[in-house]
Amino acid sequence: MDQFLQQWFDEYAKGQGVEIESLCQQTRSEWLTLLQRVKSGDLEDWKRSPPGRMSLILLMGPVAHLLNDKDAIDLHPEARALCIEGVELGLDTQLEPVQRRCFYDPLFYSGNSQDRQLLLCLLEGMQSQVESIHRPAWVNWYEHASASRSASSITLD
Repeated sequence: MDQFLQQWFDEYAKGQGVEIESLCQQTRSEWLTLLQRVKSGDLEDWKRSPPGRMSLILLMGPVAHLLNDKDAIDLHPEARALCIEGVELGLDTQLEPVQRRCFYDPLFYSGNSQDRQLLLCLLEGMQSQVESIHRPAWVNWYEHASASRSASSITLD
């Protein structure tokens, strides 16, 4: 888990998100192996810790999509459930702001208006905790979440 998170956040810190083209073949292979283990239920115990739950969310969401996994769409509801349950348990609050942003990924990509509302509340709650050096990234996340919410409510109404 630690190695996966290190790899993920090393790529994420480059500022362009995580792109498949930037990953070496070894990293892709390792992530594919982890994803298969998630799908088979081998990593279920990871959900007990904040970093472990975030790892599962990342593997079932962005990593599955990056690797073009055939089950990526079907994994999203599981990632969403892990996220919401983690928020209810307060596990997200034990993570750094950039990690929390990744933890909330299923809410960001959800078409459910309640998920969007929850995401905005969570991001608003983070505002006072974000160091000034990270504030531009937080503002960007919040603006994207707000804009997406507006677009989805126009579509859903």
